[in-house]
Amino acid sequence: PQIKRLNVRTITDANALQAELQAGRVDLAPNPTNFSADTFNSLKNNPNLQVIQSDGSNVRYIGFNLKAPVVNNLKIRQAIAHAIDRQKIVSELLSGQAKVAHSILPEESWAYNADIRYSYDPERARQLLKEADYKGEAIKLSIVSGSAAVSQYAQVIQQNLKEVGINVEIEPLESSTLLDYLRLGKFQMNTSIWVGGNQDPIFLRDLFHSAESPDKNPNGGRNRSRYANPEFDRIITEAIESSDKERAKELYGKAQQIVARDLPLFPLWYPANMVVASNRVANVKINASGDWDFVKNVTLK
Repeated sequence: PQIKRLNVRTITDANALQAELQAGRVDLAPNPTNFSADTFNSLKNNPNLQVIQSDGSNVRYIGFNLKAPVVNNLKIRQAIAHAIDRQKIVSELLSGQAKVAHSILPEESWAYNADIRYSYDPERARQLLKEADYKGEAIKLSIVSGSAAVSQYAQVIQQNLKEVGINVEIEPLESSTLLDYLRLGKFQMNTSIWVGGNQDPIFLRDLFHSAESPDKNPNGGRNRSRYANPEFDRIITEAIESSDKERAKELYGKAQQIVARDLPLFPLWYPANMVVASNRVANVKINASGDWDFVKNVTLK
């Protein structure tokens, strides 16, 4: 490492972190997820700071509990997908600090299926709701509390859905409570982010294989949608076990098509990696997954 000692501070309050950066008491803030796009834009105007943006492979998504009322109806889930104007959210609310996601896999993955698309189509959403005989029942969108950024886009999503006739109630929860609710299946719809070096498609098994439902794997199951499809289970298992990369790519492509069709989860966008640093920090080159490995190469001017 170029820097021999790091003093790591945990600052969970966005306003406090912003103040510390502006005062020069914090030199480096990698991916402060509690910052809104407006905060980053404000910090760009500070002559003593730099804001470094790069493409990320993490993905923000909406998850559905397939055992919960209302959202257990595929047509309602499809209506929700068609009703959310992701490009407008990315362009306006997020100030271009993200890219629209069409798969839970990042575009850089060797197994990415580029043929999957859910277009913004409010009329199609209304037609699907009619076919589903939706009567305006309330749907709870569970989000983590305390984040201005999450609250902002949850409200925009709520408004998008209201415009096609879907009644959404936002339910802010402490992070520990939200995790418990997801594990126990005490939710209808939630928004979260899949974080990590997820360019390897093997994680599709963790998210969607029926054996990974918390109902079957209470301690480690990450298939919180309770999605169960024998066809998907078979294909994803074959893909993981295949020694032929081209065959595996074909199978992973099919697996993504099945998930897009059944919609246990709807990808929203890939947040950009945003690093705020003082001007005395140099060589900030964060990788797509947004981990802290880049810190070992950071230098001071």
